[in-house]
Amino acid sequence: MATLKEKKVTDFKLEIGSNEPRTWSKKDIAELKAQSGEIAKNRSPEQKLKNELTALRYEIEEYLNNDSLTNKPLTIEKAVSGYLEVLNLPFRKFALCLDTTDGNLRKYLSGERKFNKDLALKFASFFHTSPELWLLLQLKEDLIELKKEKKQLKQYQKYDYRKALAFSRSK
Repeated sequence: MATLKEKKVTDFKLEIGSNEPRTWSKKDIAELKAQSGEIAKNRSPEQKLKNELTALRYEIEEYLNNDSLTNKPLTIEKAVSGYLEVLNLPFRKFALCLDTTDGNLRKYLSGERKFNKDLALKFASFFHTSPELWLLLQLKEDLIELKKEKKQLKQYQKYDYRKALAFSRSK
């Protein structure tokens, strides 16, 4: 019986540690796709669910790692919707699992109330992610909003320490 390491090498016909890059023929690619399709078919429902949840987490992390603030924002509300869709879990039941009402939770997700560390910890525990993921998602959302508001910067020019210093010196 082959060891796990040997099995990986033979299953995918990979040369580990080769100095030259492997040239893949169309036949090799087709065989690899067929093998990976067989492996995917044999996954348990639990493993399929875990893979889908991991894919969602990677999607969020990829979004957070993109420094651009001009792209279409991925809101916490959209991220939660994605998780609930994969889990086939109604929003109301999700809210109950977090010891709150669906109406109250919607206010946090829509931005009517400020998303906080308590919710980040609950989401992290529930979805098996990190609380930082949820807080960073909120922060990026806030930064995108800030960028939009910076266009109206003139209305904030009255808030200037120099005016306060000039006023105090004149007295």
